[in-house]
Amino acid sequence: MAVKVRIPTPLQPLTQGEPRVTADGGTVRDVLADLETRYPGFKQRLYDESGSLRRFVNVYVNDEDIRFLDGENTALSEADEVSIIPAVAGGNLPTRVRRAVRLTFPQHLITEPVTFRMAKMYDITPNIRRARVTETIGELVLELEGEERNVEQGIRYLQDEGVQVTAVEGDVLE
Repeated sequence: MAVKVRIPTPLQPLTQGEPRVTADGGTVRDVLADLETRYPGFKQRLYDESGSLRRFVNVYVNDEDIRFLDGENTALSEADEVSIIPAVAGGNLPTRVRRAVRLTFPQHLITEPVTFRMAKMYDITPNIRRARVTETIGELVLELEGEERNVEQGIRYLQDEGVQVTAVEGDVLE
């Protein structure tokens, strides 16, 4: 069953800029899981390491906070609209970093948009400083800029995909 989901601006890069999408599921939990399937990156943004919704993520069904309903087990119908609303509060802003890395791609990944997917999924700005691609190997030297946690996760994503990632010290143009 398809349900309308309102996506907050900070998560819209995951939905290619769409402020409203549809997702399948009979409960809020099912809908959030379907969002991850359709738009990878939602789970890490919505859930903490223990698998619980982050405390600053508010989810509403038809303007009702799910904390006052059945939580993620709140049942849904096709007429329902789910809204994901990040809490707005003061406090420390996430630390932004810029990391220089050398990416070495094995032959089977040379034509895959692995770097593009990483940048979109983790809201990272890549700046290509040097590139060399042959039929058998690809090498990129990039500066990755974003929130520190996102950059770390983006690097792990690349490694999990089979890209060798090494830190670059000093001037990346040498």
